[in-house]
Amino acid sequence: MDFIFYLTLFLFILLFGTLDINIDYDFWARLIVGKSFFQTGTLFGQDFYSYGTTHKFIDHEWGSSLVFYLLQNNFGDIGIYLFKTIIIFLTLFLIIKTIKLEDKNIKMHFLFFFFAIQSISYTLFSTLRCQSFSFFFFALYLYLLKRIKLNKEYRLFWCFPVLNIVWANMHGGFVLGLALIAMFALGEFLNDKKSKEYLYYLYAFLISLFSTLINPYGIEYISFIVDAFKLNRIHIIEWQSAFFNKLLKYNLIKFKLFFFPTIGIFLYSILKNIKKDSFEKFYKNIDKTKYIILFFVSIIALKALRCHVFFTLSVLVFCYKDFYSIFNKKLPLFVDKVKEVVLLILLGISAVAHIYDYQFVNLVKDSQYPIYAIEFIKINNLKGNVFVNFHNGSHAAYKLYPNNYLFMDGRYEEVYDNDLINKMGRAFRAINHQEFLKEFHHDILIVEKYYPLSEELKSDENWFLAFEDDNYVLYLSKKYKKQKFKYPTKDKNYYNKTKFNTSINWLN
Repeated sequence: MDFIFYLTLFLFILLFGTLDINIDYDFWARLIVGKSFFQTGTLFGQDFYSYGTTHKFIDHEWGSSLVFYLLQNNFGDIGIYLFKTIIIFLTLFLIIKTIKLEDKNIKMHFLFFFFAIQSISYTLFSTLRCQSFSFFFFALYLYLLKRIKLNKEYRLFWCFPVLNIVWANMHGGFVLGLALIAMFALGEFLNDKKSKEYLYYLYAFLISLFSTLINPYGIEYISFIVDAFKLNRIHIIEWQSAFFNKLLKYNLIKFKLFFFPTIGIFLYSILKNIKKDSFEKFYKNIDKTKYIILFFVSIIALKALRCHVFFTLSVLVFCYKDFYSIFNKKLPLFVDKVKEVVLLILLGISAVAHIYDYQFVNLVKDSQYPIYAIEFIKINNLKGNVFVNFHNGSHAAYKLYPNNYLFMDGRYEEVYDNDLINKMGRAFRAINHQEFLKEFHHDILIVEKYYPLSEELKSDENWFLAFEDDNYVLYLSKKYKKQKFKYPTKDKNYYNKTKFNTSINWLN
């Protein structure tokens, strides 16, 4: 019946992967890096489309850029969508294989996976991002480490230095892989201090850490990663806590409904076992590795919403057996098979009904991107520096360079001076915005309507409102005042059909 479970899971991912096909804000920067590499054979050490203050470009996602560009350039929207579906499925497949390491006969209850996956659907299904690779490698590391621990397959330790090289060149989340190895080393030491097995984990950690140096930037890459963890990301919502940030108080309810009961039941089981025996006996018998990892992923999940997936994946691995022992019911074999087949059929019908006549188009929404304002700049051939919010920066650069330079984009920790994003944030809130507008040479301003800056500019004689839509306003420097303007089409199909068109080309 495993085949039916896996097929049901794949259909579930296929279905939910089509419900909200957006393009990540930073995906455009990845395409630019990928295209530049394949056309020039090199990674640019300096940013070429920004006019904000920049520094040497350390790109911890350059490997992802190559994959994304190849997907988009050769297979378009369908390639991006299918790759996202496949990597999510493989991630969960590895999690299931890890669960089965302890008991190959343990039955997979789809309901538990349904609620677990739903709790992180906003991250898992929303869009293809570089961190998708970190989810996959995190699951792969859990599988390999568990397999080594249970089956004593020490030869698998040699996988980690090689995998770390790949992961470290795909996404900065590789530090979580190193953390997993370190936690297994600590856990196995605490489990049996007389055994020397923990040393194997420690050696694997040290060799893997050293293998991080195999990247285009050498030791500078390590320094960059360390500095990145020190950055103040107060303006980046995914780095905020879903539990302590007031703006997210009533958001991400599905994850909170999964997080609190999971933690509650886990703590209750600990207290129950301590009460049953004693703390000394409880501590002696528990798997220290399991508790260390669950504590770690709980802390990072409390700290930042971008870490929620790692919490859920870890809970599936370490707590599914506990769930199974509580909720497993010995149904008659026929009834059990019928139940699974019915679930498969229902999901199959839902997936086919939804996907039938579906165009598999990754969308650029006018609520998410200033597509009309960017088109206004293009059709009027407005040359000059464009100030737009950092999360829209890479899309604007992809569409407007080389006619226009952008202030900054989402690569804030890779390319720009640390304080630049804070200056931008204050300007949007109309705090010292006059100083900001004088400090940098801006020609075109694209501002979301809900920011105070959009209103403040109405009374500024140096700027005039040239265009607006439902979500954005576009202000031009007074030097463009006498120009007659064309206005962009509102046909959304046009923007989705031409979204990957760009003038960036190093072959001309």
